[in-house]
Amino acid sequence: MKVESFLRAAPHKGVSEDSVLLNEGLNVYGVFDGSTPLIPFKDENGKNGAYLAANIFKDYFLKLYRSNHSLVEGIVTANRMLREHMKKYKVNQAKYENLWSTCAAVIKIEKDGRISYAQLGDCMIIAEYQNGMIKALTRDTVKDISERAKVWREEQRKQGMNIPGEEYFQDITKQLIFNRSLANKQYGYTVANGKEEVRDFIQHGHINIREMKALLMITDGLFHPNFSIEETFKKIHRSGIDAYSLDLEQYEKKNHLRQDDKAGIMIRFV
Repeated sequence: MKVESFLRAAPHKGVSEDSVLLNEGLNVYGVFDGSTPLIPFKDENGKNGAYLAANIFKDYFLKLYRSNHSLVEGIVTANRMLREHMKKYKVNQAKYENLWSTCAAVIKIEKDGRISYAQLGDCMIIAEYQNGMIKALTRDTVKDISERAKVWREEQRKQGMNIPGEEYFQDITKQLIFNRSLANKQYGYTVANGKEEVRDFIQHGHINIREMKALLMITDGLFHPNFSIEETFKKIHRSGIDAYSLDLEQYEKKNHLRQDDKAGIMIRFV
């Protein structure tokens, strides 16, 4: 195996809210993307809930995770640790907008020749098979969440629910607060936020290592606005994550696009 990893904070941030997991001892690898908080909070070290969530997950899989546990069990346990950390800091967990949260994409190379994977949110896992096929193993559940939230609100109003009109949600903060309330619900998106229901929404599965040529895990900061996820894989595979990220940053800057933290791991089976 040849493993290439990358982590960079967005230019406007002092520290990355993404994290990268490289547990070579247990052959567990992953990326985590903390969701930028809507409510101001910083711990005694000046770290916000997004940074803490992504790093609680990374540290769990790096230091506490046991090889006889599945990745799903690992995510559920790390999620409980996240809840306990919020409790320690007296975060009001009844309000979804207060919750520290993180997306996740994790793989584990098992001793039986399989590769297990587990995912939440918009972190993505893409595989290249020996026959040349490139396929996303996971689905981006954050994509189009604002549009789905708008449809859901309209359906609720038709059923008599008292929900403000759409002009209220023109305010981006109010829109985002509402979106957060749809976490780990059938019509919403998936994320680790300390709530127990995350267990039912983890995308997971396994593939045969003999069929694999390469695996890529990325956070949404490495998505390119003009490329499909499969095209993004090809470009990263060809040039490497560092060079691809630099090109993407230049493109974002030139076109005045929002820049996000960027994290990725490319594993090539040689």
